[in-house]
Amino acid sequence: MAIANIKTRKQGVGKIRSAEAKSNERQCYLLLALPLIGFFVFTLYPMLWSMSKAFYYYDQIPSNTKFVGLENFIDLFTNNKAYWQAWITTLQFTIYKLPFEMIMTLGLALLMSKKVKIAGLFRTVYFMPCVISVALSSVIFSNLFQYFGFFNDILLKIGLISSPIDWFATKGAAMTVLTIGGVWSAFGINVLYFSAALTNVPDELYEAAELDGVNAFQKFIYITIPMIAPVFQTILLLGINGTLQTGEYVLVMTNGAPGGTTNTVGSLMLSEFVPGFASGSVNVGYGCAMAIINSIIFGVVAVLFNKLSAKMQNIY
Repeated sequence: MAIANIKTRKQGVGKIRSAEAKSNERQCYLLLALPLIGFFVFTLYPMLWSMSKAFYYYDQIPSNTKFVGLENFIDLFTNNKAYWQAWITTLQFTIYKLPFEMIMTLGLALLMSKKVKIAGLFRTVYFMPCVISVALSSVIFSNLFQYFGFFNDILLKIGLISSPIDWFATKGAAMTVLTIGGVWSAFGINVLYFSAALTNVPDELYEAAELDGVNAFQKFIYITIPMIAPVFQTILLLGINGTLQTGEYVLVMTNGAPGGTTNTVGSLMLSEFVPGFASGSVNVGYGCAMAIINSIIFGVVAVLFNKLSAKMQNIY
């Protein structure tokens, strides 16, 4: 009887464990299914839909829809000067923004890597811009740099200018405002990334360098930079990718002013080919063709960056 009871208990435990295993398996399938459903519904399907509509004239009226083949792409390359001018502006914005963004965020991360009590508070404060939406931060900076805004008022009071500056009257001034706001918006997340990278640098390396008489600048060049190089490359890639895709930020901040000269490719596409943003009837198919060209250029930039990153890894 005792042996039979033991066998029965073992069978019962085995059934319980089997049921738990099946339950865990179902939970794993559910966890995998939700991201896959999201990928197919919100990523893959829109991509395929956009690729198919790029070969049509499509203004959301079924009776007007017609197949045009490569006409949208040909017109984009031969007649649309505004699109290529927007690409020049996008590259300019990237060149203006990224050096300040990388240098300032790395410098601040180095300062906050010191073991002080208020470092956590500083991390929280500098991460706040990432919590604010892009549209809201755009509105904030747009108002700060208005003709009678905060910055003009401060500059007038300290005597640096004699009359208010119209920051959105020229491309140079407008790009300055866009750069300042763009750096501020991305500040927190980059500081967080750099701070995490710096915590992984062993203190023993710095201590050994100090024993050899190495100064702070040499430690930064020969220890800090090589140790955080992989993370730095990732942050730089994210910065390039995010800056090249800037759209709604420019749309809210300047709306392309003055005269469309500050339009990036993202803001141009939103303002002219996305229903709800564009005024009147628009050829959505043309906007889809533009999105495909943008994606190809982004891919080329990513490939070139990866090749450059491989060479940088060989250096370090």
